[in-house]
Amino acid sequence: MRKIALMMDGWKRSFTYAWPAGILKRIRETDEEVNLYTFNSSGDWSRDREYNVGEYNIYRLPDLNEFDGIIVDLNNICYPDVRDRLIASVKAAGKPVLAIANDIEGFYYVGVDNYTAMQEVIAHLHRKHDCKRFWFVMGPKDNYENRRRMAALRDYMDEQRLAWREADFYSESFEYQCGINGFETLFERHGGLPDAVICANDNIAVGVCEAAAKHGCHAPRDFLVTGFDNFDKAGYYLPHITTVGHEREEVGYLCADILIRLWNGECVPHFNYTRHKCVFWESCGCREDFAVNQALHAKEQVVSGIEAEEFRQQVMALEYEFLQCDTVRQMAHRLPKRISMGRCDAIYMIVDEHINDFKNMKEFYDRHLLGDAEFCVQGYPETMRVEFVYENGKVKECRGERISGIFPMFETGESGRDYLFLPLHFRERTVGYFVVCNAVYLMKRQYLLHIINVLTSAMENLHKKERLIYLNRELSELSVKDAMTGMYNRLGYQELTCRLFDEKREQGENLTVLFIDMDRLKYINDHFGHIYGDRAIKTIAETILKIIPGGAMAVRTGGDEFLIILEKTGEEELAGMVDCIRGRLCEQSAEMKLPFPLTVSVGYVHTDMDSDRPLDDYVREADEIMYREKTGKKAERT
Repeated sequence: MRKIALMMDGWKRSFTYAWPAGILKRIRETDEEVNLYTFNSSGDWSRDREYNVGEYNIYRLPDLNEFDGIIVDLNNICYPDVRDRLIASVKAAGKPVLAIANDIEGFYYVGVDNYTAMQEVIAHLHRKHDCKRFWFVMGPKDNYENRRRMAALRDYMDEQRLAWREADFYSESFEYQCGINGFETLFERHGGLPDAVICANDNIAVGVCEAAAKHGCHAPRDFLVTGFDNFDKAGYYLPHITTVGHEREEVGYLCADILIRLWNGECVPHFNYTRHKCVFWESCGCREDFAVNQALHAKEQVVSGIEAEEFRQQVMALEYEFLQCDTVRQMAHRLPKRISMGRCDAIYMIVDEHINDFKNMKEFYDRHLLGDAEFCVQGYPETMRVEFVYENGKVKECRGERISGIFPMFETGESGRDYLFLPLHFRERTVGYFVVCNAVYLMKRQYLLHIINVLTSAMENLHKKERLIYLNRELSELSVKDAMTGMYNRLGYQELTCRLFDEKREQGENLTVLFIDMDRLKYINDHFGHIYGDRAIKTIAETILKIIPGGAMAVRTGGDEFLIILEKTGEEELAGMVDCIRGRLCEQSAEMKLPFPLTVSVGYVHTDMDSDRPLDDYVREADEIMYREKTGKKAERT
């Protein structure tokens, strides 16, 4: 089974759904066994650079060496470092690469012939309507398609010896506002109107018309105007905008066709153009050769508005449901009934295992106080956890299976399948990714990103809440913890250990009280200094904490005295635990090359919860037993 990777960026958080739709159409027409994997970011829609870093990280997820062909759409990426890094990684894979609407060295070009199409537009205005004075309101200067359109206009003007100046050009973006700003700027600059305003796309053309109307100027009465792309704005705006039509799905279709030809050993030219057709409509004074069905458009708008409102209500309900969830997995289980309208085949959520660090109350690390530094900013963890799987209309039992990379999990023996990968992140910190199988409908409707937004916001809020609970607990524990050893201090003994003793007494469960005292601390301090004494205390405490069973409570009751409270333990097991502590201390002393041995004296007793003796009595008794052992050691040394 061959694999195609499609790397693309959404425009203002909208999917370019036509690319995968066209690719899949061509794949399904053939007998080729091919599947499509789309890695979509929605970066650069906000001014928050850190958010966009999290979006663009999805390009680091796949190992491109595992694919047989790669298609890239880089036109909406405004960060040069992101573009350069992606181009470098794609080239390094050594596979056939196609660039959509962008001429990149070493990549095959696939897209509309912007140069020829724009020359046809200006030639029509010049020859048919005798236009000689033009304004040009164009898109971003560094955009490849925009540069080709501008080059076509300049070349035509030069060939026809028509006068033009750089002051006739205005460049900004492909947005509606560009048309407004462009008209206002050029109108003020020139103090009058040209014969025609040529715009880089239909959005801009509509903006030009709206800005001109505020000055009492209207197309085509006072000037002519043209657009490009033949979106709905062109056909349903009044006046209908003269434009250049081209089937966007045809780009994806041609991409798949070229890859199949390359795999079959055929030669393919560098430039591969899709068909286009100039549509000369009312805005340039032409009679329309077919009628636009305004009634049908109005009906579609009404239905679309109803669907949008229903979806908005569902998203609001989803936000409320997420508030009731205590885990990310619970959130994921709420998704299928909200995404079911999307006709997708499967949904997967893969997460970084650190997502549950605070919920699991792991050992406290300073990094948690430094902004969740455990999450990746560049790339993904080597191993991640499958948090949620929905296939064939059912939620599958998911027990946190771990995966490394996207294969073989997202492989299938069935051809013509497509997988859409979307990033999950808290601003720049990557927490996982979301996968949808058969996602073209969702991409077209623009529903999915809204749901992902709500999901990630809820995940981040839950993570922050768990972090706050965790830190509050840690701060509370700091008051009952000994700073040097991490054991409980005397306050911890009084508030926690005594409380445990009282609970066990009520339950009729006995405990073992173990008293451990370091040997010869005064001798060590006097002969080697307090630094060595502190090191010895910390080493003993660390050893005790590692060896005692979970659930046991360790208290540093004095400078070199340690109290352990644990469930009642048999004599043999208890002796084994004490021997283990002593043996490990002997090893530690040798490893640390200490100038003295690390030894301890130990005493222990078992409680009798049928009596009314307080905990302090058992502690004193264990202390006395320990002291007898210590006294015996002193006698042996003398």
